[in-house]
Amino acid sequence: MTLFDEHDRGEAGARSGPDGLGEISVRRGPVTVVVVDPHAPVREGLPPLLARDGIDVVATAATGDGAEAVIGHHAPDVALVALDLADVDGIVLLRRLAQRGSRSAVVLYTDADDPQQSAVALHAGAAGVIAKRRSIAELSNALRAVAAGRLWFNEPGDLPMPPRRLSPLLTDLRERRSSALSSAELRVLALVAEGSSTEEAAELLSLSPHTVRTHLRNVMRKLEASSRAHAVAIAIRESAIKL
Repeated sequence: MTLFDEHDRGEAGARSGPDGLGEISVRRGPVTVVVVDPHAPVREGLPPLLARDGIDVVATAATGDGAEAVIGHHAPDVALVALDLADVDGIVLLRRLAQRGSRSAVVLYTDADDPQQSAVALHAGAAGVIAKRRSIAELSNALRAVAAGRLWFNEPGDLPMPPRRLSPLLTDLRERRSSALSSAELRVLALVAEGSSTEEAAELLSLSPHTVRTHLRNVMRKLEASSRAHAVAIAIRESAIKL
């Protein structure tokens, strides 16, 4: 995925990849970033830490709506987006940005390394995934690599995952049985994908919040999803639900 024309890419270079596995393409010149995370310590803590490595956090946002506004205004090189936003799932925000024609690359900032989640993110159009447990140096490398037009997907072993290594995971996702979801489960999942809370979904469907949570637990079990966000991403991938 090429994010910059040759005349405006900035100075490109190479750094050692994780675990000494050769060089990775990175961008040495200024990189602009928008941080989208519901947690204030992340939004307030990352900018000064990334600035030490020459990465300019031009804006932050706590919600999907706020993210769309600041990304549209600043047009950063990279948007670093958490999955667990209060009003919308990070994968859904990624799709919204693509529909708006945003040219900012998106890196999902996740709670854990999950190769299947990386596969879902790649299919949805993300340029990278990095776990929050990783160091600022690794995060900086990921942001610079993505700004230079490289995909960055982590897996156990601290490797940027090449697209060819994701193919088996995508094949696995295609074989999931989203057809096993009931109509009630699909209705609940569709509302969650649109940003509804448990209580809001319950009111819209005339169900109790307990019933909605039960449906969501069943959805996650049937799709073998690690979270609600993961379940939404799988269902969108398999066209079980549409936004």
